[in-house]
Amino acid sequence: MKNSRVAAGVAALLLGARTGPAETPMQTMPPLAFVLHGESNSGGIGLNADASAAERAPRPSVQILDLTDDRFVFEPLQLGVNNLRGHRRLEPYEGICHGLENALAQAVETGLFAPRRQVYLIKTGQGGSRIAQWEEGAASGYWATFLRRVQAGKKQLPADTQWVIWFSLGINDGIDGTPIAKWKAATRSHLNRLKAELPGAPIVMTQFQSMGYPEINQAIAEIAAEEDGVFAVDSTDAGLRDKNHWNYAGLKTVGARLADATRRALAAREAAP
Repeated sequence: MKNSRVAAGVAALLLGARTGPAETPMQTMPPLAFVLHGESNSGGIGLNADASAAERAPRPSVQILDLTDDRFVFEPLQLGVNNLRGHRRLEPYEGICHGLENALAQAVETGLFAPRRQVYLIKTGQGGSRIAQWEEGAASGYWATFLRRVQAGKKQLPADTQWVIWFSLGINDGIDGTPIAKWKAATRSHLNRLKAELPGAPIVMTQFQSMGYPEINQAIAEIAAEEDGVFAVDSTDAGLRDKNHWNYAGLKTVGARLADATRRALAAREAAP
């Protein structure tokens, strides 16, 4: 039996700028901070050209950790400017593409996480990555990079920040033929590392029904059923740019499902005795 799916948390509105977040007199809840994590779909190759002018404008509703230099400061999300940086194998898409952050901004702006009107975001994915490459000490260095980014964000946010992880990983292991039992065990170990670094964070995993990968999808469903604080969202009918990547519309579809699962997880935590 799983325990309560998410831990109690009341959250605060913090307004961030390039110099870092600052409290406002309206603070009533701890801030909400998201981590996008996994392989290339966590970075995204949705075309910015398909986005509206409003979506391409600066979005103060999401304060994203700037990865363009070593200052690691939070600033308003802007597609094409600061949303896709430091993501291996997606370098050619910088400036022209986006990922799930667009849907996250829409969720915040439409009041899904009310009374919070602003959230924080750190992108930590790496294109083409397999679960073995996320092990601590792996030659890829991906876990060390993850820690460097998340810890830089932690230093700028209060200790009571409510963290949330959106996790999209499994396609490359499916392509490479990683045995499913091995993938499932390694993924659970990785989720435990994430939980240790961000205690109390709900982890919402994407499945890949719109692309195939039935064994990976089943393993993700099993992990979500077995692991406390872990959830899965179906990607059926999410539009594709190619056979393994969601397009602009598909990212919005999956992102909306991730956001709703997050809302329900946080509500369950707040309602828990």
